[in-house]
Amino acid sequence: MTAAGAVFGVEVGADSVRVAVLGDHLAVLDHVQLRYPRGTLDPYAALDVVFAAIDRCVQLCATRQLPVRGMALAGSGDTLVGLDELDRPMTPVFTGPDPQTRALARRIGSTLRRATGVAAHCGSPLVRLAWFAEHGPDLLTRVARWCELKDFVLSRLTARVLADTSCASAGGLLAVAEPEWSPKALELAGIGTAQLPPLVDPTDQVPLVTEAAQLLALPALLPLVVGAAGLPLAALGMGVTEPGTAALWLGSRLVLAVLSREPVADDVLFTQRLADGVWAVGVDLTDGQTPPAVRIDGLGRLLVAAGEALTAAGARIDRVRVDPAVLKVPMAAEVVAAALGVPVEIAPDEPPAAVGAALLAARTLGLAPGIEEAARTRLAVRTVAPDPQLSAADMERLSGTSR
Repeated sequence: MTAAGAVFGVEVGADSVRVAVLGDHLAVLDHVQLRYPRGTLDPYAALDVVFAAIDRCVQLCATRQLPVRGMALAGSGDTLVGLDELDRPMTPVFTGPDPQTRALARRIGSTLRRATGVAAHCGSPLVRLAWFAEHGPDLLTRVARWCELKDFVLSRLTARVLADTSCASAGGLLAVAEPEWSPKALELAGIGTAQLPPLVDPTDQVPLVTEAAQLLALPALLPLVVGAAGLPLAALGMGVTEPGTAALWLGSRLVLAVLSREPVADDVLFTQRLADGVWAVGVDLTDGQTPPAVRIDGLGRLLVAAGEALTAAGARIDRVRVDPAVLKVPMAAEVVAAALGVPVEIAPDEPPAAVGAALLAARTLGLAPGIEEAARTRLAVRTVAPDPQLSAADMERLSGTSR
């Protein structure tokens, strides 16, 4: 960034909101996380938490006498809210794996993967809507518009309900190759395009309305970048842009992904849009479900298979970025390095999707020349090299091929 100031990345997650503040040279000045109230989530309760998190960061910037230049949002891709004709919530926020939809998700399975780039799982908007089509058609009729929680938050900041093509892609409702709603997915969901927000690019800008600006002590008409889905933004925030670098998540989801200039539609890999002609392509070894506890030996086996699937699709993996949480599990970083045969770079201890959203804001507002250049500012804090002795002596055991 060439001019003094800050940009915010606001991750409107499924269980909490995270805000990252980036200053000069795209350095992370601070970050905040606030959780939503427990229990059934009311959209307005979630909105209050989002506003509170943003307000904390505004106060931080005021203390440092840093003007806020703009912000971008990140969505989870698996939340759903029903609105009425005046864009007021008619339903709670549907989020997370749902036992009611599990059987339907299994039945749908991967039938739409080649059309949408993602497999159906019991927490996806596609499956929830398909379940309503079977068990609650009256609700589908009464709801004027379905959107993601991020879209609802954006509507209270800008007075416009918009859906970005990245979150729509992550939710299983977008065509894999074109930035358009998938006719096959909408038919299965039992809705038409009129019941969904207008699609916009993640880099589109909308101004902050006066009422929200006053509540947050921000300038009226502050540019808000619509933003994108959490997973591809998290890869960006971890410093993954250049060919040969992959991102690995070992938390609530077990995912290995790269950023690609081409979408991939096959029966193994998922594809989610980001922006600027970039897609996140990877292997979700949990397919959206909460994974069981993975033993170190099982982790090696899963990563070998994931790496082979990406390589078969033409991806090159020369190094992998992982969240610092990997260090909490003894030998986990070493197993990852041995399984993939590449160095493991530990990313900074920052909320990656929120940082990725802030990087997207910087790129869109002209404070960085592009998302690749912006992501290069995320430097690894530690590198774990593959251990040849571990690879030779123990990988057979770690991959689970012997007992």
